[in-house]
Amino acid sequence: MSDQHEIADLMPLSVAYIGYARAVIRLRLAVEGARPEEDGIVVLATATEALFWACAVAENLDHDDPTYDQADKYGKSVVQGARWARNQATHQLAFVVADAGGNGLSRVVWRPVDQLPEERQERAAQRKQYRANLEGKPILDTFATISGFFASEQLRVGSLLQRATGSESI
Repeated sequence: MSDQHEIADLMPLSVAYIGYARAVIRLRLAVEGARPEEDGIVVLATATEALFWACAVAENLDHDDPTYDQADKYGKSVVQGARWARNQATHQLAFVVADAGGNGLSRVVWRPVDQLPEERQERAAQRKQYRANLEGKPILDTFATISGFFASEQLRVGSLLQRATGSESI
């Protein structure tokens, strides 16, 4: 495969990663600007967008990167929990975030499983990771963990994300 062809093949993953990073910025701004009297739609929409992009990146790595089995196991488990949240938000239009009250960036959390609709398709492994890694926790903490996982993938020698984002020279 020519270098030109490989660059073209990596472009969608690069764009997905940029989409993820920008969605997380928009989410942080939405959480910072959220008021208790608001309905939370802006936070939900930006959280769902960030979930979409995070899962798009991770699913492509899982499918296309033969070295992905070497990736950080904890980061992969958080992303698997995020996939369950994304599936709930997308396929069942579930309000996966909740206002836990209080002030600051930690007040918006992932809703407990028992407050979400029953799954249309059983995804026990994803739900287990959601319970372990997301449920009841601040949503921005989750995206900080996923961002850290992606950063470690950018630095892991041989990683597809390293090549897609031009991080090989770091």
